[in-house]
Amino acid sequence: MISLAQLSKQLSEPSKPFNSWQPTHCGELPIVIDEQGQWFYDGSEITRIAMVKLFASVLCKEGTQFYLKTPVEKIAIEVQDAPFIIVDWRFENTAQGNVLCCIDNIARQWLISAKQPLTIQNYKGITVPYLQLPYGCCARISRNVFYQWAEIAAVDERGYYVKSAGEKFYLS
Repeated sequence: MISLAQLSKQLSEPSKPFNSWQPTHCGELPIVIDEQGQWFYDGSEITRIAMVKLFASVLCKEGTQFYLKTPVEKIAIEVQDAPFIIVDWRFENTAQGNVLCCIDNIARQWLISAKQPLTIQNYKGITVPYLQLPYGCCARISRNVFYQWAEIAAVDERGYYVKSAGEKFYLS
């Protein structure tokens, strides 16, 4: 049976060495990621998924600011909420038990685990779960996925939760 670490490695894209890149801040680009996870350049939606995936591969958050970061430049962009949305999910069976595998709006797959936990944040006056992603980014759990998880959730004294990799992750 596959381990959680092996599955995570299979699903993840090659990691960028963001921590070793120390470019200078080069200003801002008129790129906006709206609250639905759609990318816009100078007011026009970027519809080529390959372009969005390229930009997403160098997206990071430092403090409260999002940047597109390469070895030679770091350019600020605007993110209205979370840069990504979890739009689908499934269970994967691993040596550590069932693991929730989440699929974001650009078809990347993420595992809910202690390394990438759910956190609860405010979105439009409602508390909703977000999946922590590498380099300070996160993905808001879509309403559809949230309702599906609510149907399978267990409850204890702290509230409703889903289990992934043997741990409890609360939905509110």
